Amino acid sequence: MNTNNSKARYVPALLVILTVAAIIFVIQSFRIPTETQNTTVGVVLIGSWADKAWNESHYKGLQKACDAYNCKLLGREYVADSGDAGTFYDAVDGLIKDGANVIFLTSFGYGSYLDKIAAKYPDVAFFTISGHGKANNCTSYFARLYQVRYLAGLVAGAATKTGVLGYVAAMPNSQTNRGINAYALGMRRANPQAKLLVHFTGSWDNQNAEMDSVVKLAAAGADVITYHEDKPNAIEKAEMMGLYTIGYGSTQANYSQRYLTAALYDWDAVYQKVLSDYISGRVTSTKDYWLDLSEGGVKLDKLSPLVEPATAELVELELQRIKKKDVFSGVIYDNKGQLRCDEGEQISDQELFYGMDWFVEGVEIDE
Repeated sequence: MNTNNSKARYVPALLVILTVAAIIFVIQSFRIPTETQNTTVGVVLIGSWADKAWNESHYKGLQKACDAYNCKLLGREYVADSGDAGTFYDAVDGLIKDGANVIFLTSFGYGSYLDKIAAKYPDVAFFTISGHGKANNCTSYFARLYQVRYLAGLVAGAATKTGVLGYVAAMPNSQTNRGINAYALGMRRANPQAKLLVHFTGSWDNQNAEMDSVVKLAAAGADVITYHEDKPNAIEKAEMMGLYTIGYGSTQANYSQRYLTAALYDWDAVYQKVLSDYISGRVTSTKDYWLDLSEGGVKLDKLSPLVEPATAELVELELQRIKKKDVFSGVIYDNKGQLRCDEGEQISDQELFYGMDWFVEGVEIDE
């Protein structure tokens, strides 16, 4: 028996075994890290996680994402975003003490505290809707609600009988202003002569002030009401008064058909995307999230049966258009007559997110 020939026959088989073992080792080495077992998520809320509005939509969206990726979720409720900063710092300190290594800040005002707290905890990842935070452990996330605010403005502009729309808002900032402006652009697209009266309450959650604002706006001729507050107090008052309404943020089934539609976030989609990227290591300090219609970050609620078919057709046409060309593009004048955007131009994301301190033509601020 030729021993050398026999050995030669077994060499290829040995090589195959070694090659397969090496491939298995490489595959094992490049698995996505199972960091979900060690990820504890903290969320800071300005109100109750069960408020059936802004805070609940964030909490539930984040809870679904945590469930999907086997993360633990910790929360702090009723944390003010202005005034006594100690309340905010105590909330974050408590979350980190309890094990949170990634924290979501869900109110715009928290941004003013972010740099200090991020510097204190450089190994904790902070996600904020405010857009503030210059440290490497800070990332901005949001959804382009202004896109569906524009579509809702089309519905409102077509529905008004008086040519006057009312808007109840907490306070002027870039987030609030771009929603007002997008809504007014949609209103003017459907009804070029209409005007939008805006009343600021100075608070994200003040039931009396919000309901009083509706009364004042209605007295000034507004027959369609929308809002930008944490809770739908303005809608409830408008319903009592028999006015048309446009919802925001979340929707409820117990309103009349005068509730024409709503501009909605899909926080489930937003948090799934952001948390998935964090866990898989795709988040960087230069990567901000601003999910749009195409990415599922926002959506328009179903239309009321009172919405005319022609209006529904216009909404669909404009929806398809703004998926390709942003709401804030083409010729746009502000309410003081200054040209803010020209033909062939588009307002930058930088200005939309941080610098929109003006209002478009057709907007009047009710002092």
